[in-house]
Amino acid sequence: MSDSGEAKPSASFFYDEWMESQNLPVYRGHFVPDLRTIDLGHWPERGCNGAFVRLAGMEGISEARITEVLPGQTTEPYKVAVDEMVYVISGSGSTTVWATGDHAEQGKQFEWADKALFLAPNNHYRQFSNLSGDRPARLLHYNYLPLAMSVITDVAFFFDNPYRANTTRAELDSAFAHAKEMKGSGMRWLAGRNPNATYWYGNFFPDMSAWDQLDTNAHRGAGGRVVRIQFADSDMSAHMSVFDAQTYKKAHRHGPGRLIVIPTGAGYSTLWLEGEKPVVVPWQEGALFVPPDRWFHQHFNLGAKPARYLALHPPVQFHGHAERPEDRARDQIEYPDEDPAVREYFEAELAKRGLASEMRPEAYQRHADAWA
Repeated sequence: MSDSGEAKPSASFFYDEWMESQNLPVYRGHFVPDLRTIDLGHWPERGCNGAFVRLAGMEGISEARITEVLPGQTTEPYKVAVDEMVYVISGSGSTTVWATGDHAEQGKQFEWADKALFLAPNNHYRQFSNLSGDRPARLLHYNYLPLAMSVITDVAFFFDNPYRANTTRAELDSAFAHAKEMKGSGMRWLAGRNPNATYWYGNFFPDMSAWDQLDTNAHRGAGGRVVRIQFADSDMSAHMSVFDAQTYKKAHRHGPGRLIVIPTGAGYSTLWLEGEKPVVVPWQEGALFVPPDRWFHQHFNLGAKPARYLALHPPVQFHGHAERPEDRARDQIEYPDEDPAVREYFEAELAKRGLASEMRPEAYQRHADAWA
C-alpha cells in the first residue's frame, strides 16, 4: 500500500484563479493530517487567518477552507451567494447572520463550541467572533463555490452582489432552533430519492462528537450507525457514521466532491482507483480527506473506542450510484469478496497497538449482515 499524500495535478478551474489570488496557503494531495495544527496565512480582507484545502477528489465542485479567529477577535462581515456548511475544528465563539449589510441587529446570533456544525445561508452576511480570551478558534468552511464559479465567472456576483435576501428574523430563529427529525418523504427534494430514511432537519448541530440520535447503517457493515443531516431550505446535506472499536467498514465508491473530517477516533482509510495501488490515509481527530471520483475507499478503526467520520456532501447530482441498493453489487465490496490483504493489513496494524480485531468471523463467510 502507498502512504503518500501526493496526488496527480488536476484540472484548473475559474475558482482556482480566485483562490490563488488570495495569497493564502493551499493544501493539496489526498489528505490533511490535522486541521488543528496546519500553518495559516493572514487574510486582511476577512480579518482572520486562513488557508484553502484543494485536495484531489474535490474536482472543481466543492470548496474547503480554514478560518482562524484569534482570541477575543471578530472577523470582518462578508456574504457569499451560496450556502456554506461550517464545522468547528476547535475553539468556542459565536456567529451572527443577517440579510442586509446595515441591519445586523435584526439577524440571528448563536454560540458554538468544539465540533459544532452549522449553516451560513446564501446571500446573508456572516461574522464570526471568538469568545475565548486565550485560545484561537478554527473553522472549516465547505460550499459549492467552485461549481458555481464555473457557471458564472464573475467574482463580484458571489461576494459583492446587491441582491438582498428577504429572510425575516422569525425565519432565521426557526432555522437555527433545535433540529427536527423528519422522513425523506416529508422533504420535496428527498421524497423520490430516499423517502424512508430518517433525517435531522435544521441549521445548527451543537456537537458532532457526542450526537447519539443514530440509525442503523447495516449495509455498510461492522454494525455501524449513522445520522443524516439536511440543512433547512438548502440543498446541502451531510451524514456522520459511527462504528465500533477494532472494526472496519465495507469498501464502497461514489461521485466526487465529498469531504470527510474526523470528529473523534483513530484509524486509517484506504483510497484506490479500481485496479491500482491504494493510498493509505492515517487519521485522528481533525484529519480531513476526500475520496476522488469513483475511487473505492474503506474506513478502519484502530482505536479502543468507537470512531466517527463526518461526510459533507456535494450536490445530489454528484452523489453517484453507491447509495442505491440495486447498485451495491457494483459499487460496494462485501467482506467475503474483498482481497484477503485488507484483513491482514488491518490485523497487523492492530497488533502494533496491542489490540485484536473485533470483526465477527461470520462476516467473511456470508453476505448477510453479521451484526444483525
